[in-house]
Amino acid sequence: MKPGLDCLLRYVAAALLALFLASVIAENAAAADGANAAADYTGPGRWRVETRDQTWRDGKREREVPVRLFWPGAEAGSMLPVVLFSHGLGGSRAAGQLWAEHWASHGLIVLVMQHPGSDDALWKERPLRDIESGMKSGMTASNLGLRVGDVRFVIDEIMHRAKVAEGIWGRADTSRLGMSGHSFGAQTTLSVSGQKSPNLAGQSGIDTRIVAAIAFSPNARNKSSLARQFGDIRIPFLSITGTADGSILGDGTTWQDRTLPFENMQAGGKFLIVFDRADHMVFGGQDIRRRPANAGDARVQSATKAATLAFWKSYLQGDPKAAAWLTAEGGLRVMLENQDQFKSK
Repeated sequence: MKPGLDCLLRYVAAALLALFLASVIAENAAAADGANAAADYTGPGRWRVETRDQTWRDGKREREVPVRLFWPGAEAGSMLPVVLFSHGLGGSRAAGQLWAEHWASHGLIVLVMQHPGSDDALWKERPLRDIESGMKSGMTASNLGLRVGDVRFVIDEIMHRAKVAEGIWGRADTSRLGMSGHSFGAQTTLSVSGQKSPNLAGQSGIDTRIVAAIAFSPNARNKSSLARQFGDIRIPFLSITGTADGSILGDGTTWQDRTLPFENMQAGGKFLIVFDRADHMVFGGQDIRRRPANAGDARVQSATKAATLAFWKSYLQGDPKAAAWLTAEGGLRVMLENQDQFKSK
C-alpha cells in the first residue's frame, strides 16, 4: 500500500473512531442529564408546604364543597399556577395528597375538592355487605353533572378570591389553571376539558379557563363516537394508567379502555403513560390501608411524580427544559421499564 494512501486510511479510521466515541459520550451525557432531571422532578421541591381544610358554599346550588388546600410558603413568591384535583368514587379531599404535596413543594397552589353524593359517604358506616351497592349507587350521570358544577363553582371562587387578594389567593395566577383527577375524578377532568356526550348533541361540560389537564385512570365507558367524544379536547393532556388498572366494581373496564381517550384526542400536547402491572389504586395518591402494597408501587409513584410535575412545569410554568425532558430519549424514559408504554402526539 502506498504511504500516502495508508496515511489517509489511518486518518479516516481515526476520524470515524472519534465520531463514534463522541456519540457514545453524548448519549451517556444525555442519559446522565435525564437521570439528574428525574431526581429533580421526583424529589421534594425547595418550598415548604402548608395545608388547610375549608368548606366552600355554593349559594346558587345550595351545596357545600369541602376542599383541602396545599400551597408553598411565602418564600415561593406570587403569580403561582393553580391545580385542582378531583377524587374517585367514594373518595374525599384526602385523595391525591401524594401528588398535591409534591406539586406544591415545587411552586404550585393545589386544591383538592370533595364531591358530595359520590364521596366517602357512599360507604362509611355501612355494613360490609352493603358497601359495594352503596358505591355503585354513586356512579351516575347526575353525580357527574354535580361534579362538573363543583369544578365551575370552585374556579369561580378562586377567581373572586384572587381578585380581592384573599389570603393565599392573592398569590395565584388564575390564567394558569390546571385540572386533574383520579377514576371518577378523571372522568370529571375529561368532562371539563371538552369531552362530549356520545348520545346528546353538543353536550359538554368544558370550562375554557382550564389550560392543561392530567387524568389518572381515565376511561371511555361508552365506546361509540370516540372521535366525537374526545376530539374537542384541545388543551395539553396527560393520561396515566397501568396494565392492572382494569374493572372496578365489576364494570367490565379493561386497561385498554383507559387508553382510548388519548387515542381519540387530536394531536398537540397529548401524552399517555401505561405502567406495567400498575393497578387502579396506586394512582389515587393516598395511603390505602385496606390494600396491600404492590412491589412496584414505589417505582410507579416516583415516576408519576416526575412525569406530572414536568407536565405542569411545561404547560403551566412555561419551562422549556421540562417540556424537552418529557419527550427526549434521555428524559422521562429513563424512569420507565421496558414493559411500560409512553406515547406522545
